[in-house]
Amino acid sequence: MQVKKILNNNLILVEDPYGHEQIVMGRGLRFINQVGEELKNENIQKVFVLQDKKTASEWVSLLEHVPDTRAEAIQEAIYRIINQMKKNVNDQLFITLFDHLVFTLERYEKKVILQNRLLWEVRQFYPEEFALGLQLTEELNRKLEIELPEEEAGNIAFHLVNAQTENPDMEHTLMAVRMLKDIFNIVKFSFKVKIKQNSIHYTRFATHLQFFLQRVMEGKMLPDNDLTIFENITAQYPESYQCAGKIQNYIKGMVHVDITKEEMLYLTVHIHRILDETSSSLP
Repeated sequence: MQVKKILNNNLILVEDPYGHEQIVMGRGLRFINQVGEELKNENIQKVFVLQDKKTASEWVSLLEHVPDTRAEAIQEAIYRIINQMKKNVNDQLFITLFDHLVFTLERYEKKVILQNRLLWEVRQFYPEEFALGLQLTEELNRKLEIELPEEEAGNIAFHLVNAQTENPDMEHTLMAVRMLKDIFNIVKFSFKVKIKQNSIHYTRFATHLQFFLQRVMEGKMLPDNDLTIFENITAQYPESYQCAGKIQNYIKGMVHVDITKEEMLYLTVHIHRILDETSSSLP
């Protein structure tokens, strides 16, 4: 790969043999590489493939206006949390999150704080991503001697959640978080119960819903298999199935998608488990 531009101490723009531009990150790369020469592989931490030449030019322009100390603090903090993520993430996460944080810091300097109206939801349904967002925020606060609020941890978490989808789309991610809240409210108000949020079945249901909504958004719902099992389960748990039907109607109204019977089967089973656990804990 040929070095095209030195962006800062730890970031270099390169071009591979096929003409694709990439961002290479690694400590002190500026001091061992020269523009026009072949990239030296020493100290490389990560290579990020850019989607197109427009993205590359925008990135170069962005970095030219960010002080080196700030850019390095951001990139090191992002790299640290990406390495801690348990799931695979899209390569564009570094690019999009870096861009987001640069403008976040610019707004902070102007005393403009954007409230995250879904902070409770992202903390509740995506605790691991929120914890990483909090870690990144605290690291930037410490290194840059600033005071980014907790809302920013929620904003970062959205980017982490979005990067785990096959086709990242922030609008779909925000919609999915709102839908998670609405679906839990459907269950809650259908049975007039207080769901135990620290229970294993609640955690499993929340996890199931995250992947379920991802399948809905990407048009990859589970196909119908053995309808005999579906008929047995719905007959055995009619109230839970009725609640799943309300969720089905809600999904239809929100994204105009019909849920398969296989998806309805799993929704019914998870709802039953939550209700069974809730009723067994009542005095």
